[in-house]
Amino acid sequence: MITVLLTDGAFTGLIRTLREAYPGNVRIIGLSMDIDTPHQSILDAFYVVSSHESPGYIDELIQIVTAEHVEVIFPIVSEGLESLMQNESLIFSRTGAKILSSPLSALQIANDKGLLYSFLHNSSDPALSCIAPLFCLADTKSSLMEAIQNIRNSGKKACIKRRRGEDAAGFWVIDDQADYTSQLFYQSPKRQLSEIMLTAMLVNVRDEDPIPPYMACEFLPGEEWDCDVLCMEGKLISVTTRINLSMTGGLTAVLEVRDNPYLASCCERIVSALNLSFIVCISFRADVDGRFFLLEINPRIMGNIYVSALAGNNYVKMSIDLLNEKPVHAVPPKNGIRTALYYDQLVISKNSPMQPISPN
Repeated sequence: MITVLLTDGAFTGLIRTLREAYPGNVRIIGLSMDIDTPHQSILDAFYVVSSHESPGYIDELIQIVTAEHVEVIFPIVSEGLESLMQNESLIFSRTGAKILSSPLSALQIANDKGLLYSFLHNSSDPALSCIAPLFCLADTKSSLMEAIQNIRNSGKKACIKRRRGEDAAGFWVIDDQADYTSQLFYQSPKRQLSEIMLTAMLVNVRDEDPIPPYMACEFLPGEEWDCDVLCMEGKLISVTTRINLSMTGGLTAVLEVRDNPYLASCCERIVSALNLSFIVCISFRADVDGRFFLLEINPRIMGNIYVSALAGNNYVKMSIDLLNEKPVHAVPPKNGIRTALYYDQLVISKNSPMQPISPN
């Protein structure tokens, strides 16, 4: 029996992948800040915890890991990855649990799109420098507006986004055709702003006030692909390339596994340059001419990880084997597998078989 902990218990794909990797031989512990998380019904134990930003989070985590005899920790929340790895030695010395993650130095670059794009742009490897999109960084209202102008003056359509965050946090396309009236009455919700609308939104922000780290980039309107990557210490072991056929918010709604040797080769170079390990998801998007650029790196397991298992490689089981220094053997991913998001209802009332519990 193996006991694993997910720092966010709301990952159905990871739970399903673990169950298939260890049929009847795995205990899955899940954490959440929300007592009403539906996934508590399909976990073996569920804990409500404070935010990863809370000073007491690591102590809470150690208490739960100890009580549940956890062997492997799967970091899920991007913003909590670095804090977790900063405390890796403490957690291991107190509990014996291992964290399945790339090293802290890699996380600090991968989790910040500004640092990541700069890293690629300055790379001596032309295959890496050419996949960094045009970008400008901003940390004040005035620098944000200037960054937008710099992108537009280059002849590119501009978008803005948070440098750190998940699910398209702070993402907006700058489009002069956007207006409040059409968005209110006629258009389906879109992430489009004109500069006039953006200026109105920022009217109460002074030029000297700091804002969360932002960036302006060229907007890439073409195909979007995600690559699930299994790697170890900068060496790529296997990659499943999949095209995103439709999106819901910042999440992939429909996807299909398709072989893409070019993106696979880009992943291999990225993994080597950043010294990534275990499971990471690398996203690319094409411009109007079909040329691919890096969109982001999520140095953790994503919600669609089950697709790689369906394609022939259970990266979750393989990553645990790598963590325990066991050999792994990958097969070429099976093309043509198409999946879609599915929603259901799960019972979480007091009469349900699974009760949310607190460590205190």
